[in-house]
Amino acid sequence: MSSPPAIEALARWVHLKKYRIEVTYGVYVFTPVEKAAFWTLFCSLFTVISFAAAIFAQRNVLPLIRFASEYVGGDGSSAGAVPDLFPKGDVALSIAGAGITSLAETIGSAANSQVP
Repeated sequence: MSSPPAIEALARWVHLKKYRIEVTYGVYVFTPVEKAAFWTLFCSLFTVISFAAAIFAQRNVLPLIRFASEYVGGDGSSAGAVPDLFPKGDVALSIAGAGITSLAETIGSAANSQVP
């Protein structure tokens, strides 16, 4: 007996998850209008939470991986190639030698240029 194609397996999995939600939260006893409202709210919340998780992952996973690689490798020199994947210095400050000043350098030089 061969296994079902991936699309059929995914459809079966989604159907079982929907059935599980309907049985757990009693959606099967709702009227059609209540079901539509429930599934609209459910899908909206699922979409918003998924979108927020994707934004969180995009903004925070790389620093967490960088921190974990430094934690595992000590100062970062003994962990092999993992810390070399991530730059240690701040990218904005690394271009300061090219004649571009950061906001902190501009404010610092302006504060030092004032004569009392």
